[in-house]
Amino acid sequence: MRKSAAVVAAISLLLCAAAELSFSAEAKTNNPYGGNTSVLKEGKRIYESNCKSCHGDGAKGDICPDLTTKKKKFGNTDADVYTTISKGRPAGMPNWDNTLGSDKIWKVIAYLRSLEK
Repeated sequence: MRKSAAVVAAISLLLCAAAELSFSAEAKTNNPYGGNTSVLKEGKRIYESNCKSCHGDGAKGDICPDLTTKKKKFGNTDADVYTTISKGRPAGMPNWDNTLGSDKIWKVIAYLRSLEK
């Protein structure tokens, strides 16, 4: 009886982990704040506190690339921009996932989208 309970518990844990992985993968492809103008002020505040020192005022580029253009160096989709911010890129872009977390990263992306020309 104990073995079957342990098997059921193990299967339950695996199913929960699979569901979490599925949710995480979807969250990283669709910006939950896309088109939501109510988060732009917070996105700007997060940008100014964490990104401005390299990407400049209004994200127009300083030390690092101009983020107001629609064509981005590492891809143009929200998922591409999310990956760049969260995981970093070689030669300068640090990993911000642990510092900002998913929610703040998406808000920064919403703000950046509002600046695109």
